[in-house]
Amino acid sequence: MKWSKGIIPGIITALLIAAPASGSAATNWTLGDVDAPSHWGPTSARQFAENVDKATNGDLKITVYPTESLFKGSDSLDAVADNLSQMYRIMGFHVAGVDRIFELFDLPLFVPLDYDFRVKLWDALTPLYREYLQKKYGVYLAGILAAEPRMIYTKESMNNLGDLKGRKIRSAGPTESEFTNKIGMAALSIAPSEIYTALQQGIIDGNWVADAPHFYNKGYEVTNFIYDVGSAGAGTFVVVSEEALKELSDKDRKALMDAFPQYIDALRAGSKDGTINGRKWLMEKGMKVVEVTDADRERMRDVATKIVDEWQKKLTPETHNIYAKAKEMIDAYNAGKH
Repeated sequence: MKWSKGIIPGIITALLIAAPASGSAATNWTLGDVDAPSHWGPTSARQFAENVDKATNGDLKITVYPTESLFKGSDSLDAVADNLSQMYRIMGFHVAGVDRIFELFDLPLFVPLDYDFRVKLWDALTPLYREYLQKKYGVYLAGILAAEPRMIYTKESMNNLGDLKGRKIRSAGPTESEFTNKIGMAALSIAPSEIYTALQQGIIDGNWVADAPHFYNKGYEVTNFIYDVGSAGAGTFVVVSEEALKELSDKDRKALMDAFPQYIDALRAGSKDGTINGRKWLMEKGMKVVEVTDADRERMRDVATKIVDEWQKKLTPETHNIYAKAKEMIDAYNAGKH
């Protein structure tokens, strides 16, 4: 594996944390997450850890590290593949530079916003992703989902895309950055932990994210407006080191595997709750919604369609079947709506 410069300090910490204490029969795992402690990601992870601890009678203890505090999101796949962290809730846009198929759910205006359809799509693609990730990276995929649809949040008011022209907007991953640039803004890459300060200091004029995480990160303190785009929804992949799995006793491995469905369901429930309530939470804090005009929506869809088409042409044969399955389901869904 190739490591980025930022991962080396975390390796020693992860190894020390993951190693069982001398004289103790317990196995200690780490579970990394990119979101704030109050977000549904780390919250669900902590409950999952408690369930596993109880089911294994304390034989397997999982410590949750939110806000990229163990490994950066960009290093998360490598960390799990090399068993430096035993689990991680990976965000697709963080590792898209390693393997673009992780970015499928992040493609602009590609996946419909219907939550029930999204669940069907996640379930249909899980076996395909699971087989691919096991063969290529030696990780087990516990489950997939996507976070809430993404909006643009700004400090200054706007009425349309023209008002956002040239604005510096924090974007996540190569495809969202490309989309941002092509609809007239200037995409900037900033670590999640630095977004609040960057908005506060005027380093950026706004950021892409979803309503609920913007609320959890107190984005309402440094932005005033929500541009109601509703694009994509960050893909989430809960991956587990196969090496770590093999080292568990049969009993503990079964208890862990039995706990995964409830963990994935909790993550999905968090995403659904954020989709339903996140906007209300932000508006209660004084944020105002700016609707996208029909002309701007059409322009964005034209740009998005071209980006998706070029994106899928660069997929490997091994990953194109995952995209093809998603496209088949999405086309059928869209056809049924007309």
